Amino acid sequence: MPRRLTLLPLLLIFAFAPAAPAVAHHHRGWDTSGDGQVAPGDEPYTDPAPAPPAPPTAPATTTAPPTTTVPPTTLPPATPWQPEDILPTIPVVRTVPGKLAQLRRDGRAAIPRGAPKRVQALIAAANRIVGKPYKWGGGHAKLVDAGYDCSGAVSYALIGAGLLASPMVSGTLARWAARGDGRWLSIYANKGHVYLEVAGLRLDTSPVGDGTRLDGVRWRPVIGRRAGFSARHPLGL
Repeated sequence: MPRRLTLLPLLLIFAFAPAAPAVAHHHRGWDTSGDGQVAPGDEPYTDPAPAPPAPPTAPATTTAPPTTTVPPTTLPPATPWQPEDILPTIPVVRTVPGKLAQLRRDGRAAIPRGAPKRVQALIAAANRIVGKPYKWGGGHAKLVDAGYDCSGAVSYALIGAGLLASPMVSGTLARWAARGDGRWLSIYANKGHVYLEVAGLRLDTSPVGDGTRLDGVRWRPVIGRRAGFSARHPLGL
């Protein structure tokens, strides 16, 4: 009996003692259901993966404009020569006053100071070949030759004056430049022969009308246009 009384107070103390508060353990990722499964709302927590680094910004590139090919500039057509455009390249010496050339004792021509520059240049050029013998084809294969035929001699004089670029045969000279006699210079040509007259003298390989009757390249008296010949002249002369 005394032992029961001893235990009774202890039982009464435990019976009426307040319950200890429950401690909640809600940690994400932990198993709180006891069955090895994660309770709803308690899914495993994982740290979010770090965001991938932003790709490096490519340097701004300037798009070059498309290359275009510029067509070459079309050159304007060459303008016709004028009498004063080209000065003589052969020295003009032994001049005489006036507009008419004079025959010198050595067979060359004295150049008139009153003639246009091209006329002076033509006479100066012709003086260089005066006295050369007649040579068929001379002055065509090469400009400076041992002898000249009629068209070679006329072409040499015209080239010396800047009126012609290369030698021509007599048939071509019969259609060259302008038709008719010139004021200073006239070329008389057909398929077989050509000669020129300038400032009162004639450059010819034929002795027709020349009292000396000498062949070769010479200054001779003027005879004008012979029958069967075409008269031509450079514009302006």
